[in-house]
This record gives sequence, C-alpha cells and structure tokens, in this order.
Amino acid sequence: MSCRYPGAQSLRAFWELLRNGVDAITEIPASRWDVEEFYNPDRSTPGKMQTRWGGFLDGIDEFDAR
Repeated sequence: MSCRYPGAQSLRAFWELLRNGVDAITEIPASRWDVEEFYNPDRSTPGKMQTRWGGFLDGIDEFDAR
C-alpha cells in the first residue's frame, strides 16, 4: 500500500506520527499561495478564508498523474 500524508511520506511514517502524537498541521507554506491575499479572521468577509493552517504534502508540485 502506498500513501502520503502531511508530515509523512509513507504509511510507516504516518503510523509513527500517530503513535507519537505528532500534529502535522502547519501554517500555509508561502510556496502554495499568498495567505495574506486570501486570509481574513472576520468570518463575515466574503471571498476570504478564516484559517492560516492546514495539512500540506511536501513536494506536491512534483506530482505527475501519468
């Protein structure tokens, strides 16, 4: 079985995260998008997100679906 998770490149690494209680949620990486452009803590602001955190895969820009 193959898999990738935030903070873990394999099933074994993911299991270690779980066993050790590691939180793989991080601030949005600058390489993904400009968080300042889309973030606003006010939930009533249309078109904005209210969080600066998420689970992100390393090297996702290297993904090739072929």
